Amino acid sequence: MQQKELDKYYREKTNLRLKYAAVISITIAVILMIAMVIWLDSISAGMLLFMRGCAGLFAIIFVVLVAILVYRVNASYLKDKTRS
Repeated sequence: MQQKELDKYYREKTNLRLKYAAVISITIAVILMIAMVIWLDSISAGMLLFMRGCAGLFAIIFVVLVAILVYRVNASYLKDKTRS
């Protein structure tokens, strides 16, 4: 029941942008990890460390964006709920 009420807030323009940015960041992280597995033997150690760092950075960005998204949606929902 509450999920249907929250869907309205998730579909707002700014929240959709956050959602798409989060999906893009985790997609880049997964692509980097898959690339590391595929080309493990042909990549130098320095490049492997750099790719791991970038994958971790994009994963952290994903977590931060999702946390911001959930906070914004729940804050808007509670603000509207207390008004009425």
